[in-house]
Amino acid sequence: DAGPLHTFPGRVVRTRVAPHPLSVYRTVKSRLRPHADQTTGRERPLPRSGTFQRWALSLLAVPDIYTGWLLPASLAGLREIRRRHVTHLLSSAPCWTNHLVGLVLARLTGLPWTAHFRDPWTRTPGWRPWTPLSRRVEIALEERVVRTASTVVCVTTRHTDLMRRLYPDLRGDTFVTIPNGFDETEWPDRDVASAGAGAAKRNTFVITYVGWLYQRRSPSPLFRALATLIDSGDIDRNRIRVELIGWCDWVDGARVRDIAAEHGVAECVHVSGPLTRREMLRQLVTSDLLLLLAEGLTLQIPGKTYEYLRSGRPILALTSEGALADLLRQTGGAWVVDPSNQDGIVTAVREAYRSWKDGLDSPTADAAAVSRFDRRLLAGQFAEVFARGIPRRPKLWPWRREPGAELREVQNCATSFDRPLH
Repeated sequence: DAGPLHTFPGRVVRTRVAPHPLSVYRTVKSRLRPHADQTTGRERPLPRSGTFQRWALSLLAVPDIYTGWLLPASLAGLREIRRRHVTHLLSSAPCWTNHLVGLVLARLTGLPWTAHFRDPWTRTPGWRPWTPLSRRVEIALEERVVRTASTVVCVTTRHTDLMRRLYPDLRGDTFVTIPNGFDETEWPDRDVASAGAGAAKRNTFVITYVGWLYQRRSPSPLFRALATLIDSGDIDRNRIRVELIGWCDWVDGARVRDIAAEHGVAECVHVSGPLTRREMLRQLVTSDLLLLLAEGLTLQIPGKTYEYLRSGRPILALTSEGALADLLRQTGGAWVVDPSNQDGIVTAVREAYRSWKDGLDSPTADAAAVSRFDRRLLAGQFAEVFARGIPRRPKLWPWRREPGAELREVQNCATSFDRPLH
């Protein structure tokens, strides 16, 4: 949904992307072997045989499949810095190539640079580099980014604490926590509000998941719980529906519809493609229970969590102990259950269903606690970071800025390289 770009008051510079060597390699290989897997990037494992080949290809995958954007973005960035008299750089990742662009520009210009880590990069649970060599290279790249940046922004306190432990020699105020959030301007929409008001009249209990199914984000524990509750008579099979919205056809190499059929709940599960922002918000507020799948995510919080909280609907979070569990316990309005705790999942779904069936209010997040994640407030925190009196670094690129350039408001003061366009 490109709608938000239409309201962005700053300048968006589009660049080309050079073909990634790994993509070229796999394209050529697929033509020589027509039945070979044609997935690209990290979606497909590197070959197991041939040590040299595997190590060489592992380096091509560092830090991601968007390194073809590095040179075009750096050149475009240098032009814009000179033309627009930029006074502060901002890069946001993943994709990690974005930080490499920020690194290049910061080194060439000496400008203060804020590196925004929306997720951890290395040395976290679940991080599986291809080879020991690629592991060392990625760690070295992250270290160069962190040590060059004027400020490193993380989105959870747990990640900030980890970074401080990894880099104890850096100033404590180098690392700042600014969480993700929601866009409040999207929510007063009359259609969204009226949709939520009409949800209580529906005769079906709706559980909704929005997003991708990957990295062990499987709905299988929910399907098993539903099967148990249907068999026990606690839930009427004809009054329950699970909506999986987004990229949810496959998970862990299996079709989601087949997984649902194996548990005997296929007729209760509906898989659909991605929706527009307005349609997605309407779906959230008309749901009776919102599903979060975040097994193993101890340091990060899925971005959809904040829309879930703002919707005012109860949440079932299947997650390990970590940043997400911390947040939901602070805000309230959620059942937080480890994915391996099948009895706990059954209990949570039963309670949510009974509350709906009896016309009782289910627990919802504290509105005051949720309001802290309004992006307008979070943008103010970024403005404070940009306004710091950070000294300029020695620059490698001999260029002259016109006198009188000043730090402008948030949307105009930073050159943001959020993701490559291709």
